[in-house]
Amino acid sequence: MPVESIAVIAGNLALIVTVGVLAWQTKKSNDLAGASVISNAMAYDRDVDRVMLRYPGLRPHFYEGKPCPPRGVGRERVLILTGMYADVLDGGLLATRLVPSTESYEDWKNYSQFILNNSPTMRDFVREYPHWFPDLAKLL
Repeated sequence: MPVESIAVIAGNLALIVTVGVLAWQTKKSNDLAGASVISNAMAYDRDVDRVMLRYPGLRPHFYEGKPCPPRGVGRERVLILTGMYADVLDGGLLATRLVPSTESYEDWKNYSQFILNNSPTMRDFVREYPHWFPDLAKLL
């Protein structure tokens, strides 16, 4: 076999190995990005949980269909937490949609749908500001 043929075969093998390594690195990078996305989304969700832990009366407004209080400090707390929660849910939907390696989009979609179904305040808020929460608004 001529030296040129051996060089071509060796070059092609090196190219195949390089492409394989790059594909493996890309997959690992996507997996890492997916893990980071989920970690961040869960951290923000825990922030909402911390507020509910501090003010347990807020939870029914998101999980049990309790309407927003008509006035007072309770109303302000529910509205502020609604904004925070909408940010978390919309961000989680966006991130998991854009980074499919998270394999969590359907989970975030189901979670967000549950909150929308059980929180009249959240539904009203997202309807009022759909351009602020486009991924969440699509679930209405």
